Amino acid sequence: MTQTISEPLADVAFEERAFHWRSAVTDRLTHLKLQPTDRTRGYGSHQARDIGDLLMTDWRCPEMEGEHGSAMAAQEAECLLLFMVTTGRQIVQTQQDTVMLRPGAILLMSTRVTGKIVIPGELTKRTVRIPLTALAPYDTGTGVPDFLCLETAANPLARLTQDYLAGVDAQLGQMSAIDVEGARNALLALVAGMLRGRHGSDVSETDFLPFLRRQLENWIADHLTEGAIRVGDLAAAHNVAPRTVHRAFAATGDTMGAIVRAHRLAAARNDLVHTTASIAAIAHRWGFCDASHLGREFRREFSMSPGDYRAAHGIA
Repeated sequence: MTQTISEPLADVAFEERAFHWRSAVTDRLTHLKLQPTDRTRGYGSHQARDIGDLLMTDWRCPEMEGEHGSAMAAQEAECLLLFMVTTGRQIVQTQQDTVMLRPGAILLMSTRVTGKIVIPGELTKRTVRIPLTALAPYDTGTGVPDFLCLETAANPLARLTQDYLAGVDAQLGQMSAIDVEGARNALLALVAGMLRGRHGSDVSETDFLPFLRRQLENWIADHLTEGAIRVGDLAAAHNVAPRTVHRAFAATGDTMGAIVRAHRLAAARNDLVHTTASIAAIAHRWGFCDASHLGREFRREFSMSPGDYRAAHGIA
């Protein structure tokens, strides 16, 4: 549930310290080519706390520069990263946006976004890595954006999320497995609310595809136990052409297959945590061919087997 990783010992060689830092960045954020501007100042330190499958990390960084290229983005399952700076500044530059992240703001960014990161001076920040599978059961509006920056002074949910993470941090060591699962789900509800709130409620002609996409995803979630889900089924249920179904998912950078997979994995994860049903029964219930099929898909998403995940996070 909780890990603490302290600063590397002073007598450890620089390259070994660099290896530990880069491994932590890869495991708890994403693949980044990151280098300190001044090698003599080292790579900093981090402290890791897991809220179930949500990886919360506090970082202390020296002046640094880095990049996240398309080849790196393709190396892992897509996740949503939440950034909060506590002291200092971090510049995030993508093809569409450049943001100077300071205290008092929350940045939500997909790991598929490519670009550059500049830390112009000493920095402390908190990050949370959220698998997209974890968000699948929640209403995020028209999907998960590539890049969203929210000022906590102007956005009540962003401010509440910041305060909530501070509260979870203070209590995590005393939480039972049931408490951690509740904290995880509450944080996901807050993140989904921030994503959903970036759009107004009115649906115009130009909003049709994102609106349809939301309805399609709701239908998928409601029919997971009924066998294979086909494009034709979705099209018929919503009185649209199959090509319109594809366009609705493509409008948010997704495919129907990826969304179905995410919901099936989210449902299987929920059963692993909350029930004592066998892995084979869970696989059958949520549309996987067998326990081996579920195991392969689960390890790809969560980096551990269903059995190991249940042992670590199960509360039944």
